[in-house]
Amino acid sequence: MKKLFGALAAAAMTVLMAVSLTACGGKQVKIIEIDLSTEQYGIAVKKGDTKMKEEVDGVLEKLKGDGVTVDGKTVTFNSLYTAEMEAQEKGELISIGEVKKQSTDRSKELVVATNAEFAPFEYMVGESFGGIDMQVAKIIANELGKELVVLHMSFEVVLEAVGSSADIGMAGLTINEDRMKTVDFSEPYYDTTQRIAVLAEDTDFDGCTDEASLVKALKELKGVTAGAAKAQTGYFYLVGNESFEFEGFANIQTKQYASIALAVQDLANGKLKLVCGDKDTLSAAVKAINK
Repeated sequence: MKKLFGALAAAAMTVLMAVSLTACGGKQVKIIEIDLSTEQYGIAVKKGDTKMKEEVDGVLEKLKGDGVTVDGKTVTFNSLYTAEMEAQEKGELISIGEVKKQSTDRSKELVVATNAEFAPFEYMVGESFGGIDMQVAKIIANELGKELVVLHMSFEVVLEAVGSSADIGMAGLTINEDRMKTVDFSEPYYDTTQRIAVLAEDTDFDGCTDEASLVKALKELKGVTAGAAKAQTGYFYLVGNESFEFEGFANIQTKQYASIALAVQDLANGKLKLVCGDKDTLSAAVKAINK
């Protein structure tokens, strides 16, 4: 299920915004293009809410197949992903347009909890939202005949909101056993992996050719600090987590950040040895810093 997404054409339900991603100086950064894990994203729904899960799975099945019709155009995951990646290369953002950010009548709404600091899956575009997940959320709401409401919150409380203040959670959520104790997940809709970013001038990993050699190099580091987004999979990869089956690295001090982008900023400023994060979001942050 690699690269299941693409993006709505500008004429479909989005507005292409020529908004440059913010870079705040510092040194150039590079990504070590070696996969360190195998994960899948899912949409979180309230535990036991089989009706919502079935409805969400039904829309996802269409998007992964022949697509859905939006304003006379056929939209699929591949088209969503492609348009988002093309916009990212140009330093542009794709807005989902005007959207409610506060619920007024849950019976007529699809309320989505997210953390809009996870490009290219979710991000802010002025007072609105953009990103692959947000495009999918709008399509799900339309298919269910509901009005979309998006609640932006810290990543670590997204799952807590599902079933209370929100109907579903979409925030690049990796499916794992711990999370499935509190929420149910849709069928997987995207395959991803963890990767690391380092300064472009850093040669410590130049000899690494696969996961085993990169892990070995990481274990040999001494007296270094790494960065990752709080409660996200990259953080658990560094510190270790049984549910994710990550051993972790006791030799590396790990600092938590509100977002991967903030961690990459500190990396560029020489405050970190490396940053670990989901490959697409890490790539977006590195491209923004290197502009």
